[in-house]
Amino acid sequence: MRSEGIRSGPAGDGPSDRLRWNARYRRSAPDFTPHPLVAEAFAAGMVDGPVLELACGRSGSALALAEAGRRVVAVDVSDVALQQLATEAKRRGVAARVACVQADLETFVPPRGMFAFVLATRFWDAAVFDAAREAVSPGGLLGWEALALTDEDGSAVTSRFRVRHGTLGAALGPGWEVLLETATGETAGLRPHRSTRVLARALGR
Repeated sequence: MRSEGIRSGPAGDGPSDRLRWNARYRRSAPDFTPHPLVAEAFAAGMVDGPVLELACGRSGSALALAEAGRRVVAVDVSDVALQQLATEAKRRGVAARVACVQADLETFVPPRGMFAFVLATRFWDAAVFDAAREAVSPGGLLGWEALALTDEDGSAVTSRFRVRHGTLGAALGPGWEVLLETATGETAGLRPHRSTRVLARALGR
């Protein structure tokens, strides 16, 4: 699982967001462990087509998908993270299947209905979620993890970057089959990080 930090909204703050994340990625060694949602997506079965990962960081998920033969578009605001990802992809011999795109997700608009699997982990922005949903091809999968809002989270500043468990599945709307929706908790640093995950399939549309 990615351990670099919580990629919660808003989707980007322009140059300051890039610089902040660049500094964070420079401070620690990369962890290229794929997110558990990747294994869940493989188990569920993926239709043919490319994969899109949003707010990817230096993603082990993108690498695992490329090693499985998928073409992956990996999008992040941090050029440092993308360079680390590209370097590892080259080392593993899958560079030709990983396209790194530096972009602020506030302005990045993925093509509609193009991707067999769209993934975002440890990130929340409602507008980006909507765009990701529209980018999934018929029969394709959406995998999303956001930081969970709990009863202990009282401030509006904090809570708007989090969602209550169950919100992701409900936000998909009609035309989706929710394959799993789980709440998780992991200890990192001084306090646990609680998250909520969904994996859903787009029905024919």
